[in-house]
Amino acid sequence: MKIAYDPDISATLYSSIKEVVKESIKAPCSCGCDEIYVSLQDKNRIDVKCYDCGTSFFELEVEVNEETVDH
Repeated sequence: MKIAYDPDISATLYSSIKEVVKESIKAPCSCGCDEIYVSLQDKNRIDVKCYDCGTSFFELEVEVNEETVDH
């Protein structure tokens, strides 16, 4: 199963997201596609859906650590 990520999702989250997707999705979508698209819904929520038809499998809350730099 191939996983494509929204460019706004931090690469540091990829391995964690991949683990959850592999545990949760055991078969291709009902449309036959076996590619997943992980999109950012808002600051800390992502949607895991079929790349071809857009059917949502589930949503995840993610914890995003924002680093601030003081000058």
